[in-house]
Amino acid sequence: MPKTAIKKEALEKMRNEFTYWYPVNLRASGKDLVPNHLTYYLYNHTAIWPTLKEMWPTGIHANGHLLLNSEKMSKSTGNFLTLTDALDKYGADGMRLALANAGDSIEDANFETQVADSGVLRL
Repeated sequence: MPKTAIKKEALEKMRNEFTYWYPVNLRASGKDLVPNHLTYYLYNHTAIWPTLKEMWPTGIHANGHLLLNSEKMSKSTGNFLTLTDALDKYGADGMRLALANAGDSIEDANFETQVADSGVLRL
């Protein structure tokens, strides 16, 4: 057994913290990160625990992007809406309606301000 100056209680505390979080059930990230972050996430786990498959991630989900009125959101172009600004402008119910209408396919979701506006008026 390797010798260390770290106290047994500290090692046990670290081990308990680690085993609380592992194995990871789901890693969610942006679809643009599949080629690097998510791929290396798998590589790292299989390299560290080549024979302990129970320590490998059990699921990965790639999120799409959110479009605003069918255009990519970008601060530099001015086509940008923060969550706080949207809630202030449309309220929670208007947001829910617009997000429910934004799409549920593999395509990027499209938040349409007209839908949020008309939803608020209908309510």
